[in-house]
Amino acid sequence: MSRLEPVFHSFEPEIPSETFCNYLAKQFVSKKGFSVGAVPEAQQLIGASDVVLTLHHGVPFTILCLIDREANPGKTFDLPLSELEAIAADCQKYSVSLSSFGSTRMPVVIRVIEIGEISEEQWAGLEAIGSPVFSRKFRISALAVDPLTGTVRSNSRRDKAERTFIESILEAPRQSESDIQPFVAVELTPKSTPYLTWALIGALAAIFATELGFGIEPSKGLGPSIRTLIALGGLQYLLAVGQGEWWRIFTGPLLHANLIHIALNSVALFLAGSLLERAVGRLWFAALFVIGGLGGACGSLLVNPHNLVSVGASGAIMGLFAAMFVLSFRYTNGQDRSSLQRRAIQVLIPSLLPLASTSHDKIDYGAHAGGAVIGALAGLVLLKLWQHTDMRPPFRKFAAAIIVLGVLGAAVGGASIVMKYHFWEVASRLIPSTEVPKTDAEIRQPAVQRWLEKYPDDPRSHFYNAIVLIRAKDLPGAERELRTALSQQFALDQLLAPAFKKSVQGLLALALVDEQRMDDAREAAAPVCLDPSAAMSAKLKELGLCTNAK
Repeated sequence: MSRLEPVFHSFEPEIPSETFCNYLAKQFVSKKGFSVGAVPEAQQLIGASDVVLTLHHGVPFTILCLIDREANPGKTFDLPLSELEAIAADCQKYSVSLSSFGSTRMPVVIRVIEIGEISEEQWAGLEAIGSPVFSRKFRISALAVDPLTGTVRSNSRRDKAERTFIESILEAPRQSESDIQPFVAVELTPKSTPYLTWALIGALAAIFATELGFGIEPSKGLGPSIRTLIALGGLQYLLAVGQGEWWRIFTGPLLHANLIHIALNSVALFLAGSLLERAVGRLWFAALFVIGGLGGACGSLLVNPHNLVSVGASGAIMGLFAAMFVLSFRYTNGQDRSSLQRRAIQVLIPSLLPLASTSHDKIDYGAHAGGAVIGALAGLVLLKLWQHTDMRPPFRKFAAAIIVLGVLGAAVGGASIVMKYHFWEVASRLIPSTEVPKTDAEIRQPAVQRWLEKYPDDPRSHFYNAIVLIRAKDLPGAERELRTALSQQFALDQLLAPAFKKSVQGLLALALVDEQRMDDAREAAAPVCLDPSAAMSAKLKELGLCTNAK
């Protein structure tokens, strides 16, 4: 985007201080960043006004024409509306572009402000100075300010900013010359390569490659399975809160569901980082990424069903865009402010508006909202504490502490993932809970054969097959299956309820009794006999298999 810097032709190096008009002009210069003078295309305004002020870096490009009726009681602004419209059209090139190609720009604002006592006849003349409400190229209006009565009259609702400012100046005690501080312009630093943004994108891509390379089961389409996401740190309420695996709020935002998911988030992260990294520096940019990620994770836990698995850096990215929008108000340069706001709005609105929709389409709007809210709050805090004279936000050590927190949380999560990887790997080879039979009638040969083929590492597959074999009077086959089930120790001890192992041992004892192998039956029954609460304990006692049980 090219930026046109207007050349000003100032007609007065100093603003006199005798009248309220001159005092008001100084306040516009000091507090709002106006410059005294006009761009070449607006030189005609100088002859028709006592003071011309121009905000060439504002949003929008604004010209104020001040008439000092205290110093010149009979003076009025005598340029017709048609000439003001022509001047505004000529000044369009200075206005901020609303499109990437500069074809559409914000309207140029011209305010005619007459200051001093004014008659109704004179006010009627001012009322005629007004552009159409729906004009896209200019916004022209007039105001009358009476310093004696402290009143401001306006012929338009669109000049509220100037009217409110003038009223505040009228109400406040007049400042002395030495108390009026010079305006401090705040602009974005020059463009530079967003190294940290690229590093974050690279890290997320590497993590996604790890998801594909270390999946506990084959990938589906262009991404890992749900079980793989859970094993590698996906966020789920039942695990993060229910089982105390808090570290998932750090690891969940680093994972992605598929190639399209990470591609879209990478583009959005670049759009945020290419501007925000320039604005706040790498330290606070990384801290805002961590803050947004944690906010998104908490939003996901609050909004989503407890069994839903959430992954993705979108919460962190929404936090960056929300902080970007809030921090844009720090910049006095209109193009800088507009660039930040436009980019933030283009992403935030489509990402948050579907909250009102009943169709979520697998998008975690809880994470989007949580990241945006916490990012906006962080931006407000920085905006409040950030001095205009400082290039970077304050409290860099606090930002570093936030980054350390994020890194440590992810490191703890990584260590936990490694330690529990085998657990989830074995769990992925078990019969899904939706397929586990609820009654004995569901344990039939076709289903059992399918379980044995698909889930041979699940002790339950062999247990169900043993039941089928016992029904068929194949006791040796049943014994073989039950001993196979008991050999799968990790699944029995870590993944299945303790009562199931007792059921396998008890059924094995009963099968051995039917084979007339009483000593082997007592040995198999011993662990069950030691637990009176076991389902088969009473039956085994009746058969005399619990002689050594207390």
